[in-house]
Amino acid sequence: MKTTQFFNLPSDNLLPSDLKYWIDLVADHYQVTLEQFVVNFIDKDKMLEMNKKYLDHDTHTDILTFDYGNQVVINAELFISTYMCSLNAEENSQTVENETLRLISHGFLHTIGYSDKIPQQKLIMTEQEDLCISMFHVKQ
Repeated sequence: MKTTQFFNLPSDNLLPSDLKYWIDLVADHYQVTLEQFVVNFIDKDKMLEMNKKYLDHDTHTDILTFDYGNQVVINAELFISTYMCSLNAEENSQTVENETLRLISHGFLHTIGYSDKIPQQKLIMTEQEDLCISMFHVKQ
């Protein structure tokens, strides 16, 4: 059974029903099946705690992606820092809504095999994030 859930969204302007519709469009575009896709928005202290526990990093980060799928069937949990989401939005002159979409896209793209470890991969990842975001802005 397919489950797509969003917890503690950072903006009232983003409705879970719109996000579910959008993530289904994105999955169809990449020809993957969503089995379970859960997005959790958490505060910066919880994110730091998780970053230390799971990655042994003592730094803030904007997103952690836990991928339990196989790049064809998506089964993943995303944890997004509301603090970093707001900070990123401000630094990049974006709305919190657009930055939220970028971070969700980023996590989704990781689950289907995209990486951003080197500059060329980061460029491709950003292009794909932009494509995903544009799908949200298509009339529903």
